[in-house]
Amino acid sequence: MKPLRKKRMRLMLGVLLIQSIYLPTSLLMEGGIAPKLPIDIFPLWTVWVIPYVLCYPLWIGALVWLVWKASDDQFHTAIAALFFTCALGVSVYLLFPTYVVPPELHGTDLLSNLLRALQATGDHDALPSAHVYITVVLALLYRDWYPQYGKLWAAIVFIVTLSTLFTQQHYTADVLAGALTGWLGYRFGLRRSITDHRAQGMAHV
Repeated sequence: MKPLRKKRMRLMLGVLLIQSIYLPTSLLMEGGIAPKLPIDIFPLWTVWVIPYVLCYPLWIGALVWLVWKASDDQFHTAIAALFFTCALGVSVYLLFPTYVVPPELHGTDLLSNLLRALQATGDHDALPSAHVYITVVLALLYRDWYPQYGKLWAAIVFIVTLSTLFTQQHYTADVLAGALTGWLGYRFGLRRSITDHRAQGMAHV
């Protein structure tokens, strides 16, 4: 394996390790608040668990492309954005614990069982929504690189957002906080890229 790819894989592993803090804390954390708003009256539709879980292979594909195919500029922008996004999301979650009151599932069909398995990973998975902030930051980055598919990136964010609400895995506040977290990470990545380019320019003066 080329040294460059090894370095990229190590950096991506760092991002994944930061984000992985989310799972054990969701299982072990106690207390906090449920940030439910009056507008959180979304019905439970188990069919929405399909796009909810499809996020995982989608993210994996996006991250693999970054490691194997992205240019240096694209990768540096993305890795800075991802580090910031995941670190901010996990930090907010740890400092201000929140939880979701899971809905009762009475069905025994495949979709109900899949959602039941997700619920078993813990109820402290609220604000900000990792589903939303990871999807948003990746969609914004890929929109810059492939603007001809702008509607596709927007549709992915929209569908993922709805999936978090209609599976009742998240509240509206979680979604809004997740979108803001992803956008801030994206802006951080862009700013870091601009700063790096300026530094390189100064070095050649």
